[in-house]
Amino acid sequence: MGYTALSDRELVTLLAGNDARAFETLYQRHAGAMYAYAFRKVPVPAIVEDLLQEVFTNVYRRRTELAHVENVPSYLYNALRNRIFNELRNSLLHEQHHQQMPSGQTADLHINYDLRELEKAFAAALDKLTERSREIFLLSRRDHLSYKEIAEKLGISVKAVEKHMTRSLSLMREELKGFGIIGAVVIASGALY
Repeated sequence: MGYTALSDRELVTLLAGNDARAFETLYQRHAGAMYAYAFRKVPVPAIVEDLLQEVFTNVYRRRTELAHVENVPSYLYNALRNRIFNELRNSLLHEQHHQQMPSGQTADLHINYDLRELEKAFAAALDKLTERSREIFLLSRRDHLSYKEIAEKLGISVKAVEKHMTRSLSLMREELKGFGIIGAVVIASGALY
C-alpha cells in the first residue's frame, strides 16, 4: 500500500517516527490548497511561499508532539491562519513605522493594544450571534468546513447554513468595521481562533 492511501493521522504517526515519505505525502496532499487559501488573504507569492514553509517546517520540528492532533487539516490551517495574521500585523507595524511613528517601541505598544481590542471586539461580536449562528460560523471559519459539510453535520439544509452565515458575516462586519482591513481579514479567515 502506498503512502497516498494512508490517512492524515496515519501519516502523522509515521512522521513522529521520522518517516520522511510521510512528511512529503502530507506536504503534497495539503500544500496546494493551503497555498490557494493563503494567497486569497495575502496575494504575494513570495510571502505565501514563506508562510507555507514556516508552517511545514514547524510541523517537522514538532513531529513527535503531533500524536494528539485529531484533525490534521484543521491543525495545518490554524497554523497557517496564525502566520497570516502575524504577517498582516507585521505589515501594519512596518507601515506605521514608515509613517514616522515616534519610536518602534510606541508602535509595538500600539499594535499590541489594537490586537487586544480586536480580540475583545471579535469575542463580543461572537457573543451577539445566536448559538446556532455562532456554531455555524465557527465550523466555517475555524474548522474550514464547507457549507455542505456543515449542513450534513448539523442535519440542516445548505440554504439554512447560507442564511446563518449571511447574518453572521453582516453582524461581524458591523462590529469590526472600526478595525479596517485587519478586521476584514479576521472575519474572512478566522485568524483569531
